[in-house]
Amino acid sequence: MGQGPSKQAPANSLWSTENDVSSSEPAVPDIGPEDTVIAVMGLTGVGKSTFISYFSDTAIVGDDLESCTSTLSIHPATISDRTIYLIDTPGFDDTNRTDTDILKEIALWLHHSYDASVKLAGIVYLHRIQDNRVGGSGVKNIHLFRELCGTDRLSSVVLATTMWDTVPDQSKAEEREAELKTSPDFWAGLVEHGCSVLRQDDGAASATKILEHIITQSSLDSKQEGITLQIQEEIAEEGKALHETSAGEVLKASLEEQQRLYEAKTALLEEQLSKIASELASLQDAQATRDEQVRQEREREHRAVEKREMSREEEIIAFKRELDRLREDLHCTRVKQEKTEAEYRELTSNRWPWNWCIVM
Repeated sequence: MGQGPSKQAPANSLWSTENDVSSSEPAVPDIGPEDTVIAVMGLTGVGKSTFISYFSDTAIVGDDLESCTSTLSIHPATISDRTIYLIDTPGFDDTNRTDTDILKEIALWLHHSYDASVKLAGIVYLHRIQDNRVGGSGVKNIHLFRELCGTDRLSSVVLATTMWDTVPDQSKAEEREAELKTSPDFWAGLVEHGCSVLRQDDGAASATKILEHIITQSSLDSKQEGITLQIQEEIAEEGKALHETSAGEVLKASLEEQQRLYEAKTALLEEQLSKIASELASLQDAQATRDEQVRQEREREHRAVEKREMSREEEIIAFKRELDRLREDLHCTRVKQEKTEAEYRELTSNRWPWNWCIVM
């Protein structure tokens, strides 16, 4: 499938050229009431840009689950020699934008298209069949889509499952598909009001069948001049603000639930933080007490060592004094001994007077 012709949008067109990145970007087509316009929607990473790339060279396709579609874009394409325009919408649960911002952008474009009498010929809503279960952002996105569309004239809406080749067990994938069709929480209500469930499982071939199905359904009823979505009627005809629309209520409820969860988690974390802080303070007090005990014990040991060292010093001094005393005593004793010995020698000598001979 080749790229269809494009027309440069005038200043007052449905899609302003102020969103162009540079002059090298493809011209933004100026679509009107007579054009066939099909929106491609779905959660981030389901393959919206890949789907559009089968029919238009202007689609940017990534190689992972991060969003490649940051803003709503229009892609001219040709199918069965017919020029159509595919609207690539940013998916909810985007990596860089809030769901509120995305809903606001989609709602604004739908409002402008309603004012310009440009109605959608149909919608392709893509969903990964590989998801083990539909939960969290997947359920929210389905609910948003349901409330965005409403229940009128949905025969030109196709719910298409993607990425069948990534599921090893096809029976499991078929069970998931059946659950999507029949569960009131998922697609059952949309199917009851005319939506078709098809598989996007064969590249360009299955994508072509999906678009041909929408074009056929759109042309079957001569009275049906495209789809007017519930959110368009709520904003344009009922004058509701975005948060007052059914889709806005879904998103608001989701945000309120997230807020409650965050508040509960915050309270739990604060409780855990307080508990840990208290335990830490107790441990620090116990450590401080232990450190003080160790300090005091070391101080006692230090004093005991000083006392022992002082006692030894005093003992040494006492010994030195005793040694000096003994030395003095020894010296005195020796002096007395010498005197006694001298006296003894004198006593026992033969040099007494009566031994002397007197010569007359």
